[in-house]
Amino acid sequence: MVKLSKKRERNLWILSIALFIISLPVGLLFYTPLIEHLFQVQPPTISDPPLPEGETHPYIYSIREVFNIGFFDIIDITALAILALILLPALAYRSDRNWRDNIDEHIPSLLREISDAQKTGLPLPRAIMESSKHQYGALTPELKKMAAKISWGIPFYDALRSLTETADTPLMKRTSLLILEAERSGGAIEEVFEAAHKHVSEILGLKRERLGAMKPYTMIIYASFIVFALVMLILLYSFFTILALQIVEAVAEGQNPTAKLPFNLAGLQLIFFHLMLIEATFAGLIAGKMGEGDSKLGLRHSCILVGISYLFFKIPIYFL
Repeated sequence: MVKLSKKRERNLWILSIALFIISLPVGLLFYTPLIEHLFQVQPPTISDPPLPEGETHPYIYSIREVFNIGFFDIIDITALAILALILLPALAYRSDRNWRDNIDEHIPSLLREISDAQKTGLPLPRAIMESSKHQYGALTPELKKMAAKISWGIPFYDALRSLTETADTPLMKRTSLLILEAERSGGAIEEVFEAAHKHVSEILGLKRERLGAMKPYTMIIYASFIVFALVMLILLYSFFTILALQIVEAVAEGQNPTAKLPFNLAGLQLIFFHLMLIEATFAGLIAGKMGEGDSKLGLRHSCILVGISYLFFKIPIYFL
């Protein structure tokens, strides 16, 4: 759990974009022969010379047969390029959200400790200093810094503002404002903190309930993507592949086929794979927005779906 500052976020995106750009020249080594194959290889005709026995027409070559350089091919470099662009930011956004959630989860405990300390007669700044001796997860180091500043004679308002700037979750900002107003108003402050403890606990409970209610929608997005991927593969291998084979067989038997695919089989595989990657990326962003309220957190889902796309496409081409 690490806070993601604006500077660190910018540096991560710069690094990710740099890795993506570095992968482009490597990708060209794979894309160039495949694009040439895509546009240069035409459907067979009756006037073509017969193929030697045991050879297949390039029109029905798969991506594996176009490259013929082993297991690593254009599918790998494309998936790696996309992951190079989004994986580091995805991990950073997830770590930042865990950090913020951990702070929010410990705010009720902090309010209860402050209330208990004030019941013993301690003033608010001293109560916060005593409360900082306990453990509050990710909030602990920030609270200790605030207590140290108060002990050094820094005004309570400035120390609390510094805490709000570092532990800058929306709930922490509202809690800091509550503490300031309670300190200014005086009176039975411990009762204010008890009420605040109940209120914040209810807010967190409602947040957990909302996230729990939205999780099924995230699973629906995963399920719909898998269905989409399966339909794509069924179309590719049960329709387009068979149609391409029938075109070649019809020519070999001396017939003049009227059917014609828009591209040869390797080109169709390339197009279908890119469509699947585009769907994976945007489906992941939607899953993050629906399930966790922030599309940035959906980059993690995009990485997972890109990995699923890779496996769905790689396994049939190389093992079926």
